[in-house]
Amino acid sequence: MDVTTLIHEVSRTKCRADELTRQEITDRLSGALAEFTASVENQRFAEKYHPSGNYTRLLLNSPEDAYQVVLVFWGPGQGSPIHDHDDTIGAVSALTGETREIKYLLTRHKGECVKLAEVSDFTIAPGQIALILPEDDKQLHLMVNERHHWAATVHIYLTAIRRYRQYEATPDGSFRPAETPLWFDEYDVGRRMPTSTRS
Repeated sequence: MDVTTLIHEVSRTKCRADELTRQEITDRLSGALAEFTASVENQRFAEKYHPSGNYTRLLLNSPEDAYQVVLVFWGPGQGSPIHDHDDTIGAVSALTGETREIKYLLTRHKGECVKLAEVSDFTIAPGQIALILPEDDKQLHLMVNERHHWAATVHIYLTAIRRYRQYEATPDGSFRPAETPLWFDEYDVGRRMPTSTRS
């Protein structure tokens, strides 16, 4: 599956979201994403890309779309803070390398801070899918590349994320949510990715 087909499948799923069940939505997103990240041609594109810094986030589709397909490059040892996804439905898969995902559950509020508990720890490899769902234990996670070489992941957000919350650790072991705008280093990168030559 090439990037144009992946974006088209996400767009079709977004348009039909009101008539599909949650399971049908996640099956469609997961199937398309797994096929895309298992493609050697797509993996070669990611391996040839030269990101800058330690973390690079590229939007593959148009910023005007009501959904997002995002390619993220992770430098060796680099990761994200704990963060949510503004209640969207989504899916994540590795394109190159392996990336560790730790999911958290918000257990209680303590003033403006919250307590978090780790609920799962999963290593995502190409073709494998981790779902993002609105439920508390499927919405909060961190991701980290623990390898000594660059890794790349692809993220689908069925509803475009404009702002989300990062969870900053405090000295007493609780976390303070901080609203953050979602930014991209580049937009509409999918136009430069290879497309299938099969008829």
